[in-house]
Amino acid sequence: MIRYLLLLLGAAANPLSAQSQQAPEIGAWKVDRDLAVVSAAGIGIPVQADTLSLAKTGEASRNGEGVDDVAQYMSSDKAVFATVYVFYSTYADTALASYGTDMAIRERFGPAVMLSNESLVTVAGVPNAAIRRLYEKGMLEPGHPMTSMAGFVRAGSWMVAVRVSGPADRHGEVERAFDALLAGIRFDGADKPMAAAPLKIGAPCPALAEKPAKYLGDKASGTNALFASLMGGSIILKEEGKTTPPPLAFPKNGASSMCVRGTIRHGEGSLAILQPASTDDGTIALVVLNDAGKMLAVEPALFGKGYVVKRYDIGRIEVLGSFDRIPDADQLGAIVHGEDPRGGAVRSGTVFTPDGNSTIQVNTDMLK
Repeated sequence: MIRYLLLLLGAAANPLSAQSQQAPEIGAWKVDRDLAVVSAAGIGIPVQADTLSLAKTGEASRNGEGVDDVAQYMSSDKAVFATVYVFYSTYADTALASYGTDMAIRERFGPAVMLSNESLVTVAGVPNAAIRRLYEKGMLEPGHPMTSMAGFVRAGSWMVAVRVSGPADRHGEVERAFDALLAGIRFDGADKPMAAAPLKIGAPCPALAEKPAKYLGDKASGTNALFASLMGGSIILKEEGKTTPPPLAFPKNGASSMCVRGTIRHGEGSLAILQPASTDDGTIALVVLNDAGKMLAVEPALFGKGYVVKRYDIGRIEVLGSFDRIPDADQLGAIVHGEDPRGGAVRSGTVFTPDGNSTIQVNTDMLK
């Protein structure tokens, strides 16, 4: 759950030297005196933000592909620290990113954490492009209260998450560094920032069917697997001659309200099952699994009746089983925890790259 929070806490002790900042390539990054750029995205971040200096750049996973990129910052005394995380999400959504990080912050810094301010700010000239959140009251460690800020920007299928944390008595420094990082982000690639809205958890969900969903069998699930990997989510397939992007996936960067359909047990806590608060937004269920764009989704089947369970991750979609309706909380919990050998089995997986290419991998044993 606290994936990039752990990365943040393990940041390098010393900032990059002036010489290394001018190196033409450092893995997925190109770093010069003033800007560190994720080459695959054309997204650049400043190497200096108030008292913070760039300490380390790297890839969190899928090394060499440039789709899962992290940059870490430190103050000279290491007390204030930051992470900028740039990743290629198959279900990119600014509001959902803020929701996943909220879960991670509360898990990391304890039950006293309080969201004291939330606002929308301009990024790279685009109004309301970033959700800006200020957290207080949590603990860096016992007896040491913290201040933490989080911000999220979506550009096409790319998500940028900015986190700055430090002692509560250095609140001003944390806030200045955060705002400097957010203000210094550049989008020189094809994908530009998109307007967002904070996640809205609304009224009770529309009436639900009381009985559990029925598994449709391996044949139906296998047929759906051949198509569903390329549909849904936020991946925008690049086609020559087409300039109009497809409709935004629910919740449309926060424009649509959600409700909590139920909860799934998860360790000592729970995961919420989110769905549209209004039937005008269609029928879908989402379970946010971490703060790096991983989630379980139940979507209407592309052909015929029923629903397909899919797992979205960085640059990858996996298609699982099919059901006659959206599975209930117990059924979704079994899929999340790997306890359903039929409905939770992977039928196909599609790997996406930022240049618009994709590779489909089909589990032929599940199609028999």
